Amino acid sequence: MSTSSHSTPQPSITSPDASRELQTTERVAAFNVLAEAIALLSQKAGSPVTGSAVRLEMGRRTYGGFDPKRVGYKRFRDFLDEAEQQGYVEIDHDRPGDVGLSIPGASPEVGSTSRMRSDLWKAFSDWNPRTSRYYDLNEDRVVTLPTEPAPLEPTRYAELRTRISDSPSGFVEIKPVSRQQQLAWMMDFALRVTDPEVSRILSEALKSDHPARYFVVVLRNFPNLLNRWHNTLRERVYAEALRWRDSNARLAGIQVDHVDSPNHPQSSRLRDEAASPSGRRAVESPQRQVHDLDVVQFFANQMPGNVTQPRSPLRQRLHEAIERMPESELRKITIPVGYLFEE
Repeated sequence: MSTSSHSTPQPSITSPDASRELQTTERVAAFNVLAEAIALLSQKAGSPVTGSAVRLEMGRRTYGGFDPKRVGYKRFRDFLDEAEQQGYVEIDHDRPGDVGLSIPGASPEVGSTSRMRSDLWKAFSDWNPRTSRYYDLNEDRVVTLPTEPAPLEPTRYAELRTRISDSPSGFVEIKPVSRQQQLAWMMDFALRVTDPEVSRILSEALKSDHPARYFVVVLRNFPNLLNRWHNTLRERVYAEALRWRDSNARLAGIQVDHVDSPNHPQSSRLRDEAASPSGRRAVESPQRQVHDLDVVQFFANQMPGNVTQPRSPLRQRLHEAIERMPESELRKITIPVGYLFEE
């Protein structure tokens, strides 16, 4: 009797050593992608770049494949710390909010204002007309309160009003950069953008009912320009703070830059405040990213020679489907950027 032998497929088992070797190889590749992303963004922006911008660029360069957990890290920040120890990157640990990244040995940004105190930053950049701001010379810090008193307001506001009234020499008022001035800065920035189509879209956004909001919404679709705007805004607010300090002899010893002192707490939200003059920033979501593109297209359609056409049923269905799709599926969609500006 003959017996036929059958070879039974054996499961593929990856040894722990092989798994570690693969992870090490991918980790080195990730460090190299990190360095390339920083170099590219730094060259375009002309200044140190932020961690969030670099992570976005790494996602683009790896077609969405980069994930800190894949190479053994729980968080992107842990990945950056290891990359710094390995000499791939330098991290600006003193920068408030989102960390600044640069290639080791690269020249630091001349005149960098990323170390501006967060209390002064907010006092000068937030144009809310219902808020009054003073520098308390005795406590060496900014204090704020509603401009108009209200019945049953918190005790701390009433006490502060009394202190300012009784000892006016101990306080110096801070006039924030006005909404009109910041919008003028935005328009100046828009006109200096070298891409004529993007420049025109930004200019149209600034003519809307909510110019500051839509200006930032449009910029979110162009990370390099958004980073440049952040730098421009910081530089100009910093200059205003210096002028304020130099205009009053009582402020001669005031530190405008961040100093390591409990009296000068640093806000981890500074980067977000720079992104929006209102100081508020919504949570990123795939739907908002899609809506941001709608805003860009809307203002592109406002340009001379463009006529807004109603959506066809097919386009409407596609638009609704995109809004329901998870981010993982959105990443698979390929849309030539030229369609954003098609005449």
